[in-house]
Amino acid sequence: MIFRRTNPMPKKSILISSLAAAVIGGWAYWVLPGDATPPAEVQDKNTNTIAHRWQWQNFTGIESAPLGEDVGKPGPTSGEVPSNAVAIYKILQDIKLDEHGRVVPDQTMKEALERGFDDLGPNLSSAAMSELQKLIRTGLAGRAGEEAAQILENYYRFRLAEMEFEGQPVTQSPADRYEKLVQLRRSYLGAETADKLFEVEDTNGRHMLAAIAIQTNANLTDEEKHVQQKALQEKLNDRLLALGLLEPEEAAAEKVQRLREQGASSADIYATRKALLSAESAHDLAAADREEAAWQSRFNGFWQARRYIMQAGLDEVERERQIDQLLDQYFSPEERERARITSSDWQARDAK
Repeated sequence: MIFRRTNPMPKKSILISSLAAAVIGGWAYWVLPGDATPPAEVQDKNTNTIAHRWQWQNFTGIESAPLGEDVGKPGPTSGEVPSNAVAIYKILQDIKLDEHGRVVPDQTMKEALERGFDDLGPNLSSAAMSELQKLIRTGLAGRAGEEAAQILENYYRFRLAEMEFEGQPVTQSPADRYEKLVQLRRSYLGAETADKLFEVEDTNGRHMLAAIAIQTNANLTDEEKHVQQKALQEKLNDRLLALGLLEPEEAAAEKVQRLREQGASSADIYATRKALLSAESAHDLAAADREEAAWQSRFNGFWQARRYIMQAGLDEVERERQIDQLLDQYFSPEERERARITSSDWQARDAK
């Protein structure tokens, strides 16, 4: 396959990776198969993707040389689809189109463009890029094809410039260097497209830079740092929730935990859950909270009674018999296993 490389390039900014490898994860990338046959039979049924608009019939009789080789070399015979057309289709097929037929710069597009750069490698000639763009315009006529072809080239040129940028000696603070990287993206892709493509990475990157600034601020006490980090994390969660990268249930659970630590009322917790989830979910979770509170109250009573037994100087057989009676008294048959497990946990806690 013409695009395949055995040593893929890094799939995220080295600068951000060095700051927060655990915060900004990598992406999963498609390894192109060796069989270059037109996948029209599995064409995406979603009408707002390049896959749905791609016109395979436009390639009949078109000659296309393998990229990286002599572009003037004869390509497929009439009736065949150029292998390059199949490969570029597989890279671009998931990119979305809006109601006006324009490409949508979002995370899906970024992943597609990164796949393209990863497969093409850093040494693609201008002639080979032109050949790719010709194939894109053939398979995707009109404005969408023009935009996809131009964005592919812009992103490819940006990634080359980014590699050069990241190879330069570091003489600035991480925050200043990151701002230069942001400007580099915008200079190649345009501000609007760059900001949308790198929205997720930028959100995580700026969060990590802000977290570092808090931790290295000598004017803050440990408690002040803790409070500011919590507020920063909540801001990040809100942003990730808006981007669809954090499940509402997870966001609600984290926010409720912070509210409880701050001594919030049940009404505040209910309102938070209702805003993030729904009134029905908030009601169900409130009922679950009441059940959990009742369980904890009963277990506390059981545990206090168990302590009296443990301190009564009874022999082991009698002690175990009375503890079993307590379990029957405080818990239903379905709850006893949980009570035994909780007892083991509390014994381990008290032994520390």
